[in-house]
Amino acid sequence: MVWVMFCRLPLFLCLSLTVLAGPPAQLRVATYNASLNRTAEGQLFADLSAPASAGAAQVKRIAEIIQRNAPDLLLVNEFDFYTQTDGQGRTVVELFHDSFLAVSQNGQPALNYPYHFTAPSNTGVHSGMDFDNSGGITTTQGTDAYGDDCFGFGWFPGQYGMVVYSKFPIITSSVRTFRNFLWKNMPGALLPDDSTTFPPKDWYSLAEVNVFRLSSKSHWDLPLDLGGGHLMHFLVDHPTPPVFDLAEDRNGKRNHDEIRFWADYVDPARATYHRDDAGTTGGLPAGARFVIAGDHNADPVKGDSVPGSAQQFTTHPLIDNSVVPSAAAYGNNTTNTADFTPTDLRVDYVLPSQSGFAILNNAIYWPVAPHPQAGLVTNANSSDHRLVWLDVRPLPLLAEAVQNLNAVVTGGAIVITFRAAPGYTYTLQETGNVSAGPWAAVPGALVTVGADFAASVSVPVSVPGRWYFRIEVRFAP
Repeated sequence: MVWVMFCRLPLFLCLSLTVLAGPPAQLRVATYNASLNRTAEGQLFADLSAPASAGAAQVKRIAEIIQRNAPDLLLVNEFDFYTQTDGQGRTVVELFHDSFLAVSQNGQPALNYPYHFTAPSNTGVHSGMDFDNSGGITTTQGTDAYGDDCFGFGWFPGQYGMVVYSKFPIITSSVRTFRNFLWKNMPGALLPDDSTTFPPKDWYSLAEVNVFRLSSKSHWDLPLDLGGGHLMHFLVDHPTPPVFDLAEDRNGKRNHDEIRFWADYVDPARATYHRDDAGTTGGLPAGARFVIAGDHNADPVKGDSVPGSAQQFTTHPLIDNSVVPSAAAYGNNTTNTADFTPTDLRVDYVLPSQSGFAILNNAIYWPVAPHPQAGLVTNANSSDHRLVWLDVRPLPLLAEAVQNLNAVVTGGAIVITFRAAPGYTYTLQETGNVSAGPWAAVPGALVTVGADFAASVSVPVSVPGRWYFRIEVRFAP
């Protein structure tokens, strides 16, 4: 329960605000780098179009893993973006859902996700420039040299893309993507340096810096309606691995700043430079409910990432890292999420906001022998990453429910105004004794909320002296 006192002198008008939670809800959020990428453009489409083919065997195992964990909201990293459709108008996104997730795999309950989102990725999109400073520009697809000259590494456009599946409505009109955001526009960007020349941060030429994008894939802010209009922002991405470079550490520095992008975005004091692909500026409003998810290719203590990269999330005051997922339930006492050689790492994260959620449960799906499912998750059979999930219960948000609370006495009435939010119900109550009560609904005082969520209520001034009012805000189920 949260109280906010509002007083206006010399009128001695006092308002108190309380938020009451409704029935608890549970939401399972998961991230999974599923290695559903292929080495040739269109190959994933071919595999998904033929569920009985040899190429679909890995897809079935991935689908079984997802079914065994049954998330309500799922980010899949390394899922090739491809726009070709089959005879029913289905792309790879619908094919994976309809032919694999919605079909029982090895006896597991089928899953149904009414909502999904995908968008173009920077991977494999050629820049027309020599980004890797090899002395030449490679435009032939299907090689590392081609990928190194792309806005994000890929042998063809869309390789290593991503997709979100959801059981909750995605508010598509409010989705924000940041695929085209330029790295140079981040204040203090860790642009790489060529140590053999004098100017700082000059690995990329001025012409290259002027077009170089921060996101190796993209950054998406997907607002979801969790029910009754209660909002959650699903912030997803897939930063580049901090390897496959030279002493300039261009990939490590890019990885650091791709992580920093969300760390700044969730803090209104730091979200001063963000501009999405539609030209809208700014980050999340104060107190917003969010979950950050993705393969971030950075471990807090191990690996090749720039020191402090992962800590931008794990020590952030607005991000809840109090519960670190573990695979202990599967006989594997680890918090690592990726089976890398020579060192396993924690690189896949599901991180909720400090406010707006209570963490209920968690797991990394990484069974090891003698667990009967151990063979399902080997690198050769499925992916070198493991699915990570977090169960959370949405909590009421005062900052979401009431904004710009104000009260004035005008024309013989007390007029209380504020900005409301969907998913809450409001009642004006009064008492003559703020410390002892009792509180009762003000007769005839109806809180009206307009289509733009501007709320107001008017109370006649009938008794001289001091009045105590409170707005009761209920977290609608």
